Amino acid sequence: MNKFSASNLLAWRGLWLLIPVFFIFLGTRGLNEPDEGRYAAVGWEMAAGGSWLVPHLNGIEHVQKPPLIYWFTAASMKLLGYNEWAARMPSALAACGVLLLTMAITRRLWNENRARIAAIVLVSTFMFFLLARVLTPDMLMTFFITAAIAALVDERRWLFFIMMGLGFLTKGPMALVVPLSAALGSYLTRDRSLPQVRFPWVRGMLVTLLIGLSWFIVLSVLNPTLFDYFWQSELLDRFATNEHGRSKPFWFFAPVLIAGLLPWTFLIPGLVRQAWSRIRAKRVTSSQGLLLGWTILPLIILSLSGSKLLTYVLPLMPAFAIAISSRFTDVRKVCRVAVPFLVFSIVLAGVMLWGNSLLLQQADVRSLIHTIQKQPNANSAVIFADRVRAQGVVFYLQKLIHISEGEADIVLPMNAKQQARVVADGEQCAEVFKKRPAFGIVRSAIFEREYAPLGWTGLDQSGDFILVGNAGLIASDSAIITQQ
Repeated sequence: MNKFSASNLLAWRGLWLLIPVFFIFLGTRGLNEPDEGRYAAVGWEMAAGGSWLVPHLNGIEHVQKPPLIYWFTAASMKLLGYNEWAARMPSALAACGVLLLTMAITRRLWNENRARIAAIVLVSTFMFFLLARVLTPDMLMTFFITAAIAALVDERRWLFFIMMGLGFLTKGPMALVVPLSAALGSYLTRDRSLPQVRFPWVRGMLVTLLIGLSWFIVLSVLNPTLFDYFWQSELLDRFATNEHGRSKPFWFFAPVLIAGLLPWTFLIPGLVRQAWSRIRAKRVTSSQGLLLGWTILPLIILSLSGSKLLTYVLPLMPAFAIAISSRFTDVRKVCRVAVPFLVFSIVLAGVMLWGNSLLLQQADVRSLIHTIQKQPNANSAVIFADRVRAQGVVFYLQKLIHISEGEADIVLPMNAKQQARVVADGEQCAEVFKKRPAFGIVRSAIFEREYAPLGWTGLDQSGDFILVGNAGLIASDSAIITQQ
């Protein structure tokens, strides 16, 4: 009789225990800047009565990203309220979907036992666990990419093209690159003696592009100047240049994968040698070809791109998990590695509640907003952000704020109301707002250089963000309001 243990329980009831992992501490920490704060702020404006066609960030048209992540975030907030739990729910649910789809793909191509192993590997992989708990479009796009590949494996032809289109509408071209690369790898290694299912590639890609480009086309028709912006700045320049400030060396994703695949990184060299041996011997099966296409070509394209971020390799994690599952036959042995690392990751997620101050410009601003709300006349004071990416202020206050122009992400001409909230020269903010009750978010160096000499008071700090207040004027104004 087998001993009862966490490993045995996870091995045989894995699905029940794996899914709740994504929701532990999901809503307890603040939204990290700049990404989570930005996506939450756009979702709040949309859910609070803003335009669902044209996303707005702090009241200004924000067309830098396609809208699907904003739609999901806004819908979540409508159902669950304006809080961190609701903001991150789309990523957590998408991660659950990726987990189930990874199991389905592995079960279809291999067997049930290997599907369980792949799921346990995936959920315990450091990058996957981390990004399941962060509000960005990456996990949602990974869901649609994995769904497209699952449709490919299951020979659901039109679903394959629809999922690619939805992935494109979430974050752009990688939603096409990864599934098409997987399809190419499977096609090149297919057994030509077996009957093949024909995919309607021309009509299917038209469906994909119709879905994926629909929002871009509508906005370009409404405002023709956006066509050049979408095509040039957001597509060509992002791939071919370092205009967006994300240029990294060609080998950038190597250390990212080494860290992101923990605790399974030590198995990758053996898998690479095995794959190379099979390729040289021309003994690659169609299933193995699918995994090779899923990983190799996208990695090459990402490495050649002029824009690189850590999160870009997330859609490849299910393929790595499936490949790693080939090294195990006993689920319990996998759990001996996965369970301790999962526990470590969960504890780390809890510890991060107290590590916010170490995150510098990625810290959350929740505590600063609480400090503002405790101040006299907080509701009537001007709130501004000076040369910082801290859009979480908009989400937490649920109101629009003043901002320096460089951080306003202006694409379209502004109207009078928008212009009134944008300070053209950030260095003027300390002077512009000193004669009225005001609170501002600035960086510590800017506070010491520009604000402290003019009498501004530092009220609180979070990471590299300083909350400043014009204390004297606020107290005086409070007395006037009381008398009235």
